[in-house]
Amino acid sequence: MIGARPAGLAVAAALAATLAAGLEVALAASSPTSSAGPAEVRICAGLDEAAPPGTGPVLLVFFSTDCSVCYDDLFEARYLVDKGRWPVAVVGVAAGPREELGRFLEKHAWTLPVVLDRRKALARRFRVDAVPFKALLLGSETIYRDDPYIGLEDRRKELKRCLTRHFSR
Repeated sequence: MIGARPAGLAVAAALAATLAAGLEVALAASSPTSSAGPAEVRICAGLDEAAPPGTGPVLLVFFSTDCSVCYDDLFEARYLVDKGRWPVAVVGVAAGPREELGRFLEKHAWTLPVVLDRRKALARRFRVDAVPFKALLLGSETIYRDDPYIGLEDRRKELKRCLTRHFSR
């Protein structure tokens, strides 16, 4: 019995070392500074560059890099589209300085296109008064717009209903 105890400890130590090594590898692989390099950031000058006409439906997500609610909304929109497996391109739209936007996108490993809307042409086109805000385009038609008078959670539910209605056939 006394000899079994050190053997059990040795097995536990070996198991712990293996798990720690595996965790180190997993963390290194997910790190933005891993050998794969930083995520490629796509800052576009306009909507046609981010999602060329005729490529399918587009979900525009207007956000600000200094708004935590916007950050959540941006990533939740991508998650919603990915989870639903809907054929929709998610395109961010931001009006802040290019350098700040680039840092934000790199920090959060956002690889989908983002339109830099410095002159707020898209914001005016889609009548965006405040961010976060989403609009779903099907060709040149806007088939969904956030209702600014309802809460964020209700907006998400409405968007999901719209996506389900149009793309789950």
